[in-house]
Formats: sequence, C-alpha cells, structure tokens
Amino acid sequence: MLPAVNHPVWTQIVTGKRPVESGKLAINLFVKNNKMSLEKDRSPANVQQLAARTHAFFTQYEKMFAAELEKILA
Repeated sequence: MLPAVNHPVWTQIVTGKRPVESGKLAINLFVKNNKMSLEKDRSPANVQQLAARTHAFFTQYEKMFAAELEKILA
C-alpha cells in the first residue's frame, strides 16, 4: 500500500531529498522530467503538483515497480 498523496515522501522524492535509483528506464525518465520541471519552477505549488504527479505515477505502476517502490519507501 502506497502512502497517501499528501505524505512527505512524495515531496522528498521530487526535491531530491530521497534519491531514486533504478535500472528501470521509465522511472529514470519520470524522475528526470520532474527534476527539469523543478529547475524551471521551485514554487511550493509546483512542488506539490509534482508530488501529486509522482504519487499518481507510482500508483498506476505499483505492481510493475514493486521492487523499486520497496527500496524508495524504505
């Protein structure tokens, strides 16, 4: 079960405080896209939007990326 969308882990992932290292191309591209978006706009509203997007991504692909999620959320 994933943490709720408002859990701090999603913001930590977006801001880089919780690094995401994966051999999965889809995850790496997603994280890189978030990083580029954050570099353009570091406003709290954008961080929250990216955190919600990250939660939605991992919710959609939770079964596919179960091993990666376990490491990220540990």
